[in-house]
Amino acid sequence: MLIDSHAHIYDEMFEASGGAQKIIERMTADSLEYIVCVGCDMDSSRTSVELAEKNDGIYATVGVHPYDADTVTAENIAVLRSLAQSKKVVAIGEIGLDFHHRPGVDPDRETQIRAMEMQYELARELHLPTMYHIRDGFGEFFEFAKTRDFPDGAVLHCFSGSAEIAEYYVKKGFYISFSGTLTYKNAVNLARAAAAVPMDRLLVETDSPYLTPDPVRSQQMNFPKNVAYVADKLAEIKGVSPTEIERITNANTKSIYGLK
Repeated sequence: MLIDSHAHIYDEMFEASGGAQKIIERMTADSLEYIVCVGCDMDSSRTSVELAEKNDGIYATVGVHPYDADTVTAENIAVLRSLAQSKKVVAIGEIGLDFHHRPGVDPDRETQIRAMEMQYELARELHLPTMYHIRDGFGEFFEFAKTRDFPDGAVLHCFSGSAEIAEYYVKKGFYISFSGTLTYKNAVNLARAAAAVPMDRLLVETDSPYLTPDPVRSQQMNFPKNVAYVADKLAEIKGVSPTEIERITNANTKSIYGLK
């Protein structure tokens, strides 16, 4: 029984196949112990908490993705603070930096950095881990992280950096989470990064409905059950059995997020 440490099961893409509740009902059949349902804006944060409170196998995070950084106001920080009072909320996230798109289309660097800083401070106040989405922004994130501590833990979700970047953040106390991108045939540098991360700092995720693993990439969307393909690839890279990867990543996920 694996844990999908990062999924968006509320996404409207799942509606045609029965929605979040159908995914939850199939968790045992899909060999899933838990799913961490991740908020990426105010509405999805609320929905994640609602799903977690109604279902034993679901935990939630609350936070605002860098695409919506301009919505991170003092008022919305107060809403996130209130949502995080739920015992099923295990982290503030996903927050971070994403500079992949053209300037002027998405929130600018300064807005994204400010939103990330505000949510980091909220996590410190609440003694919760932080979950980071970093895409084409590792330089700016280094400047943020080098002067800060992460005593309650932190996760780099859907890791896309180099082995050297992974090693730096492991030393800072981070966990490194790999998604279906690890299974792609051209993911040579990502495989090197996975090889460099110590076993006790590894997580697996789907980021579903996105980033479908290579063996089932012809599917229109990704499902939490496909975390097994990520675990299998990680086992291959590490030279251990899938059962061992399951044991280790489950233990790591439970440790960082306090899952019971």
